[in-house]
Amino acid sequence: MTDEAPVETACPLCASNEAAIISLLARDGSPLTTVLCKGCGLGRNDPLPDPAEVAAFYREHYRLLYKRTYKPKPYHVLRAARVAGERLERIREIASPGQAILDAGCGSGEFLYLLRAAGYRATGVEPNAGYGAYARDELGLDVYVGLIDEQPFAPGSFDGITLFHVLEHLPSPVESLKKLRGWVRPGGFLVVEAPNFESTCEHPAHRFHPAHLFHFSLATLERCAEMAGFSLASSSTSPDGGNLLAVFRAESGRARPAGRLPGAYERLQAMERRRTAWRYWLRPRTYTRVFRRIARMLEERFAARRYADGRAILESVASALRQ
Repeated sequence: MTDEAPVETACPLCASNEAAIISLLARDGSPLTTVLCKGCGLGRNDPLPDPAEVAAFYREHYRLLYKRTYKPKPYHVLRAARVAGERLERIREIASPGQAILDAGCGSGEFLYLLRAAGYRATGVEPNAGYGAYARDELGLDVYVGLIDEQPFAPGSFDGITLFHVLEHLPSPVESLKKLRGWVRPGGFLVVEAPNFESTCEHPAHRFHPAHLFHFSLATLERCAEMAGFSLASSSTSPDGGNLLAVFRAESGRARPAGRLPGAYERLQAMERRRTAWRYWLRPRTYTRVFRRIARMLEERFAARRYADGRAILESVASALRQ
């Protein structure tokens, strides 16, 4: 679907009010309008929700809706710890033990725990009250519960900041990155992981839901960071193409102003037109991906039973990473 849309909110990257509708439904079948900006190719929900509503949703309801729990279960911790181990290996390529790292949107703290165990000075921010309290009180981590905009950090407090699957949830991504930029020392790093809008590994009808306010390609992710005073150092995609990982550096010069990305909308619109359910189901990798996901979930639930609690899981993963 690429109908013209009289959008209610202007694009935060290029200020355009021109967009095309690409979906009218969320993945659960509920109404949700998703549009593609004609100025830069950024995907977004329209209208965007009120920031106060977003804050309340993440503080109280997000984990209950997506995890069905107010505190992580052991198999949640095991899954997150394994992913955190992979993230730590990437961080070791750009940061040294002893450096101060902020994980914004730290969840229940698995990545923070492994960072600390590896010798980094690790701090987290988590908007969800239950998960933030678990990380702080049960894992003993340095976690501030609340929104990014509410935090008291001084300029240049951190050598680097990580945002793993957070930026797409923020109602004002450029403004949030500007806030983070002030907390990074000159030359420091920002690591952002987000769903890849150009990925074809998901069913076309399962791509959109209310919690993901924005949908980034590498070009729009780079532009978002540039507008906040960062420059792209490197980027990659996950093996299945579903996620983008970008490393940025904090620049001392002026941030880039809002502006269009010529040709981006046309390219992404053409991709949207090629997305069909039959193409998805005809790909052999679709079935391989589904089988691997089911097998992983079963293995995680069985393996998590071997540990007394979440801390024991994290200690096991941290020990393996030291070897």
